[in-house]
Amino acid sequence: MAAKGSHSHVKLEGEIERCRAEGHWGQLRHLAQGLGNAGVAAEGAGRRLVSPVGAPDYGSMLLAEALLEECLKEKFAKLKDSIPLTEKNEPKLSEAKQYLTNILSRGKLRPKYMTEAMLILGKLHYVEGSYRDAISMYAKAGIDDLSTKDEPLYMLRLVTEAFVIKGKGPHIYI
Repeated sequence: MAAKGSHSHVKLEGEIERCRAEGHWGQLRHLAQGLGNAGVAAEGAGRRLVSPVGAPDYGSMLLAEALLEECLKEKFAKLKDSIPLTEKNEPKLSEAKQYLTNILSRGKLRPKYMTEAMLILGKLHYVEGSYRDAISMYAKAGIDDLSTKDEPLYMLRLVTEAFVIKGKGPHIYI
């Protein structure tokens, strides 16, 4: 029975990684929303999950990333015209920011995932037009010292975007 649970756990992690790498944000959002329920069920059964899958903050981070990316897709024309998005006018952006700030204030994720959350929040700050906040978040994430060796595609994308934003300056939006 444990082997079956372990196999489905690995399969879920692989599916999450695939969705993030290929930009399937709707599917990632669905998986992330299901993670909260899976974590409660596993803890209720007396098992402690070692991996982030099932951890509420990990699911929230994935949900925040999906919400941000969906918002960026929907508002591409504004971004193309260098118009910052505001959380007041963009509910997905507001929700994503809330998830990320809560995650970072709790500090319960493993360092690797805390770094990912900081990179995602840095990107969110940038699309809001808060270049200084984005750069500050990237400094907290330590992007200059991050190793990308053997990292999955989605992490390479996050790090690349951070360096592009860091190098662009405050008046150009991606």
